Amino acid sequence: MKNKHLIKRIVKYLKPYILILVLAFLSALVYVFATLYAPMLMGNLIDELDYLHDFGSLRNKFYTYLYLLIGCVIIGALFGYIMTYFLNKLTYLMIRDLRIDTFAKINRVPVSYIDSHSYGDLLSRIITDIDTVAEGLLQTFTEALTGIITIIFTLVFMLRLNYKIGLLVVALTPLSLIGATFIAKMSFKTFKAQAEVKGRLTGFVNEMVENQAVIKAYGREDANTKTFDEIDEELYKYGINAQFYSSLANPITRFVNAIIYLCVATFGAIDVVSGGLKVGMLSTFLSYASSYTKPFNSISSVATELQNSFASLRRVFELLDAKELPDESNLKEIENIDGEIAFKDVFFSYKSDVSLIENFSIDCKKGEQIAIVGPTGCGKTTLINLLMRFYDVNSGSIKVSGTDIREMKRSSLRAGIGMVLQDTWLKAGTIKENIIMGKPDATDEEIIAAAKASYADGFIRRLPKGYDTVIGEDGGNLSQGQKQLLTIARAILADNKILILDEATSSVDTRTEVQIQKAMDNLMKGRTSFVIAHRLSTIKNAD
Repeated sequence: MKNKHLIKRIVKYLKPYILILVLAFLSALVYVFATLYAPMLMGNLIDELDYLHDFGSLRNKFYTYLYLLIGCVIIGALFGYIMTYFLNKLTYLMIRDLRIDTFAKINRVPVSYIDSHSYGDLLSRIITDIDTVAEGLLQTFTEALTGIITIIFTLVFMLRLNYKIGLLVVALTPLSLIGATFIAKMSFKTFKAQAEVKGRLTGFVNEMVENQAVIKAYGREDANTKTFDEIDEELYKYGINAQFYSSLANPITRFVNAIIYLCVATFGAIDVVSGGLKVGMLSTFLSYASSYTKPFNSISSVATELQNSFASLRRVFELLDAKELPDESNLKEIENIDGEIAFKDVFFSYKSDVSLIENFSIDCKKGEQIAIVGPTGCGKTTLINLLMRFYDVNSGSIKVSGTDIREMKRSSLRAGIGMVLQDTWLKAGTIKENIIMGKPDATDEEIIAAAKASYADGFIRRLPKGYDTVIGEDGGNLSQGQKQLLTIARAILADNKILILDEATSSVDTRTEVQIQKAMDNLMKGRTSFVIAHRLSTIKNAD
């Protein structure tokens, strides 16, 4: 993806806020004009003082210039603030939209995409990379907008004062542009590699933090620290290279700027001696030469920072360009799923060269309980993934209520299926909010009934605020068994015609399992249930 293409795509996020950009541009015009008009006033004042030695005769002009200078300073400061406000607003509105699109994209990609990418790397793209883009855009808008306007205005003023010296400055300008272009090309490669390694490091750290208990239990601290050090060292090398090339921008542009300033000072002094230029105007010219060269220094720094942003932006757009789930607007909306399921001649494998499920067929009648057993890796959970359409079959068909699930909207299919998995998932919020996820409009009576049916009501009432107790992400301080009871309560409340229980009681003690099993037996009456289990007690009543 070339930088030009990246620019075109990011400009799409700019279009809705073009009015803010126009206001920022107009503010920048006033700000730069006021800033550059002050040296002109100072130069005129110096030239007047050179001719009039009697301060009394100059009093009126002096105060006029003084008031104008004060006015320029106030107006410049005011419109500089307004410009900064608009540019900040523009940048973060664009970044807000980009982040919204990126997060929404995660919900539209297939599960296979999530499974094939490190969670930490995805987090890095959505958070770290977009933050880097925000910093680059804000700096680019601020420095480039004021810089370009400053260059244009100073050139106009210099050509107006003395076109010969003005043309000399124009002739030397390409030196700065050549240096900035060279640095930008060299820094992009290193910034791109730096962003990729940073994503790997984020993924590794995320994995290590989430699994600290396992790491400590198996004494993997030293091995993981070594791996971290290796990735960190790689990031250090790319970071050093990136900063080396980006740091070249400042000295190179300053060197070119010094040459331009020296030429202006030399030729201006010669002009003063020959009578072609006044001392005050030379002072103004030198001020303009300094103002003219500063933006090149800033823009060259922006160019290197922009390469960092391009590297991050490329990773963000790679996520946004990922293949999405196909459009389902023409698929069926099934409201009443009765629980009848048929797998017919199903073939499926995650990798084309590794076979997994071959020619699998089964008919499940309404209300039947189907136990799925077998060694680890034989495809038990894969059957559930296929039924839920997290993955689609390679060939064959799966029908629910007589309809091929590929002809049904995924949301419609999943609305008719309740799930309780071995890995519990709870969000940060109240106990009540976690239970009603399957039925947001449930009444308090229904919530309590579901909790009682899952034997969760007892421990919930012992919590500080009962059902209104706030728990942290993934259950906070609740035990694994208590978290599992909450997910079972959630499934009971949803009251679906099809149930999937993937090792649903594996995290509870034997006594609690007996209680849950009774609740599950009642829950599964009249419903089609798929039970993945290793404990014989869980599946002894299966049909």
